[in-house]
Amino acid sequence: MAVLAGRRCLPWVWLCRRPGQGHGRHYRAALCTELKQPLAIKEVAPRPVQPHEVRVDVHFCGVNFADILVCRGQYQERPHLPFIPGVEFSGTVLETGTDVSTVKKGDRVVGVSGFNGMAEECIIDQKTLWQVPEKVSLQEAAVLPVSYGTAILALEHRAHTQPGDTVLVTAAAGATGLAVIDVATNVLQAKVIAAAGSDEKCKLVMKRGAQYSVNYSQESLKDAVKNLVGSGGVNVAIDMVGGDVFLESLRRSMMPSFM
Repeated sequence: MAVLAGRRCLPWVWLCRRPGQGHGRHYRAALCTELKQPLAIKEVAPRPVQPHEVRVDVHFCGVNFADILVCRGQYQERPHLPFIPGVEFSGTVLETGTDVSTVKKGDRVVGVSGFNGMAEECIIDQKTLWQVPEKVSLQEAAVLPVSYGTAILALEHRAHTQPGDTVLVTAAAGATGLAVIDVATNVLQAKVIAAAGSDEKCKLVMKRGAQYSVNYSQESLKDAVKNLVGSGGVNVAIDMVGGDVFLESLRRSMMPSFM
């Protein structure tokens, strides 16, 4: 699940900097200087962009589970201390390297970085940076890459979901769960059984396009899915909870794909 960090949510010292201000000067960043401790706002010295790189004025940054894990020292990647968390972000282009052809100065962009997005500026390879359509706000764009990337990887590349398939997704009201619902129903033309932990969340997933919802805090997920699709089970199951929920998802799946 991803939440959002923007300048309005950050300490007041961040608010002193206007978009694009201070290019070439030191900029502020949220640094992990010690594992399992609060982040520290510090000044960071800029570096020149390489020919294939882009410097971005960061407006918003997603906060993902991976960011939490890496700051605890529990992620598969372990950057050397101190480091700047932040996998996904949005903003505007400040500067481009000599070989960059995909974006230009002033473009609205969204990017996926290697843990350096929680800063006023971010340097990123042009290959992991994309332009944001005018109808999409930078605030919304900042939390799309990880959630939708995960959904597409699970549904298309892993499960090879086909039109008419039934997809079971747990933790369906989270960012990735909602992305799974969107991609499965609107792109792949599949049916979705969305499982969540409260009635309020079940209402949300139904509004977002799920055909069925299950509140697994009040009823057995295995029995509820069986009542909906019969003993044959679902074609695809995408679980983001684990434990007993994972096992119940497995028992109701014909060809499971788990993420």
